Amino acid sequence: MKYKLNILIVITLFAITISSCIQNNMNKSMLKQNIIHEPVIPVNLKEGKNIIHFSDFITDSIEIDSIELLPKLKYNFNTKDRSMEFTATEDMPALSEMKIWIGGEPYSILLRKSRKISKEIVFDPEGKTYSKVQLAGSLNDWNPANTNMEWKDGKWYIKLKLNPGKYHYQIVADGNWMLDPANPVKEDNNLGGLNSVLQVGDVNNKQLPILESLKDFGDDLVIKARLCNKKKVFALWQNYHLPIEAYSQNGDEITIIIPEEAKKFKRSWIRIWAYNEHGIGNDLLIPLENGKVVSEMTDINRFDKEASILYFMMLDRFYNGNKDNDFKVKDPDLSPKANYFGGDIDGVKQKLDSGYFTELGINTIWLSPITQNTWGAFVEYPEPHRKFSAYHGYWPISLNTVDKRFGTDESLQALVDDAHSKGINIILDFVSNHVHQESQLYKDHPDWATDINLPDGTKNIRLWDSHRLTTWFDTFLPTWDFEKPGPLNYVSDSALYWIKKFDIDGYRHDATKHIPQKYWRTLTKKLKQQVVIPNDKRLLQIGESFGSRELIGSYVSSGMLDGQFDFNLYFDARSVFALDNESFVKLSNSIHESLSYYGYHHLMGNITGNHDMARFISYAGEALSFDEEAQAAGWNRDIEVKNPVGYKKLSSLIAFIMTIPGIPVIYYGDEYGMPGAGDPDNRRQIKFDELSPDESNTKQITETLTKIRRNNIALNFGSFHNILVSKNTYVYYREYLGQFVVVIFNKGSNNEDIKFDLPTRLKSETLQSVFKHEYNINNDKVEINLPANSFEILLTK
Repeated sequence: MKYKLNILIVITLFAITISSCIQNNMNKSMLKQNIIHEPVIPVNLKEGKNIIHFSDFITDSIEIDSIELLPKLKYNFNTKDRSMEFTATEDMPALSEMKIWIGGEPYSILLRKSRKISKEIVFDPEGKTYSKVQLAGSLNDWNPANTNMEWKDGKWYIKLKLNPGKYHYQIVADGNWMLDPANPVKEDNNLGGLNSVLQVGDVNNKQLPILESLKDFGDDLVIKARLCNKKKVFALWQNYHLPIEAYSQNGDEITIIIPEEAKKFKRSWIRIWAYNEHGIGNDLLIPLENGKVVSEMTDINRFDKEASILYFMMLDRFYNGNKDNDFKVKDPDLSPKANYFGGDIDGVKQKLDSGYFTELGINTIWLSPITQNTWGAFVEYPEPHRKFSAYHGYWPISLNTVDKRFGTDESLQALVDDAHSKGINIILDFVSNHVHQESQLYKDHPDWATDINLPDGTKNIRLWDSHRLTTWFDTFLPTWDFEKPGPLNYVSDSALYWIKKFDIDGYRHDATKHIPQKYWRTLTKKLKQQVVIPNDKRLLQIGESFGSRELIGSYVSSGMLDGQFDFNLYFDARSVFALDNESFVKLSNSIHESLSYYGYHHLMGNITGNHDMARFISYAGEALSFDEEAQAAGWNRDIEVKNPVGYKKLSSLIAFIMTIPGIPVIYYGDEYGMPGAGDPDNRRQIKFDELSPDESNTKQITETLTKIRRNNIALNFGSFHNILVSKNTYVYYREYLGQFVVVIFNKGSNNEDIKFDLPTRLKSETLQSVFKHEYNINNDKVEINLPANSFEILLTK
């Protein structure tokens, strides 16, 4: 049996060069101990000073021999916390390598240079006088104090360093927020208003390298690379930069020998990157099984988190499987929609046994928080001061007991065991940021919380951006101060408890951005040392943060979280699919911006919606307007599906998230189109029976889409490439080892004749349509007629 990769490099402009600085000897004994357990995510560098925490990659018991960086980079190593500080330089390449030498062997970590470029913003007050002008937006996490403009020659100026992409912002003049009068580009702010929009650089840079895998010949793999000048290729197996002896070149064909050690691993990975003077192109991820290239989804199992499809349920609103634990708060001021409905853990297990999740096609169930919550109802701080119970699970009084209204330790263990027997994972929603004031832990340690009163006397409540790491979510929800060892250790140990006791498969982490990175590093380090490494168990940790891609991405690393929900992409997808006047160009730019931040094989969550936002179908079905306050609408009127076109638009959104890189996430009820305005109207009781014809059809389409995702390896590990983008038409394809998926959307209100050229490699392939729209291929051009608000998926046979 041969163990090698054949890499076919197709040169469009220049000849390929392979780095000669690769380690020249790969010792076969280097894997007697897998010192760095999983492939390390490339480190995103900041401009100027950077700190790298080696506990992100290796345990404290491992001694580091030395560290090797680019020759010009000087570093200081802190032996106390095993961190390294160095200053990134302007002349660094877009992608470079840091080698960590341990036991005489090198482990390679890739470093991505900052992509930030200078951008000047000018505000003309047009004769008005202001003492202070600031900017607030996604460019500074909506904190105007971070960005003061300078008065000069009758105008206000500021120069910023920003990554390429789109930024929402407003001018803040003497405390008054306003749109930029000089900028005609505006977009919905997802809160019923508008923001000015700043576009920086080009997120669709066509001069970047392009990598594609071509075909699997048994144990061989052929990859196509379209590269520009000064290109460089990095090929890593696990965290080893493959040595120069592993490469051989014959014309345009490069053969890479997979090390013999790969045979010893049930699952390992080949990862490939390329860069040139314009930046980093797409990356490739090739799973191996016992040293052999994985080419079919039949070799993928529930431990391959890259192939996850999540289903998020509000547990209380899902299914009542045990009426003995039903409980409602008895309070005349509490609306029934803000009280308990009776859903529980037994109900999830019953639906699991009925085949609901298997038929739906998901492989990971995400439960809303199940820890013991307060028993009463409380009035929220902001107007109009509505009263809520803790049915949602986000007001814990204990971090290590199952809420009696949801079940017991035994019922949770039974659910986990049952799910695992069916190839389905269970992840828990865990609240680390805060507890309820009735928590005995808080009563015993009130000094473990941040201060609710700011120095100027104002309340530090819901100051999401200006006091991001200390703000309280409400007057009765103290926020932990994780700079103190007490809460740092207690809360992280509590999270560890659930995985060690019940063998759950990971976490959705609430309020990620409001918690210091120190906490996430502490928790992930404990999980690695006590679960991941000793049990050889892969866990999924996915976070929730609203904010810029830079802020969201700052929590995604090998030492913290695997991914977060990509709300920025969702907001753009929501407006493009729901609103007729929005263009697919906006969505294409958005997905490429996400790929440039998180990589092409990221584990970011692509959502249909969530429990904090109005349902997509309520917008798409025209029962809810983007310019109204969604939560108030849910209290003031019935929100249903006014226009049935909303079902078609919802199916298009689901088709999108099922066919792009990342982890698809279905919010319960979206599989058939359950409507709802803001919280709590978006948390209705799910229906399992008596679906309308539109709902039944939507659910059937969702099931078809999940099964396509589950059964097609190109949709899980393939590259992503655009073919055609216009206002109403979007065509792209995924490709892995000669397996292709072509996705075609028409968001227009009329039938559309769509014509596009097949990529060169697809011209000899036979395609079949999933949804049976007729198409023709003439002279390598596809012609297909799609109805209004529809899509088609073409698969290679």
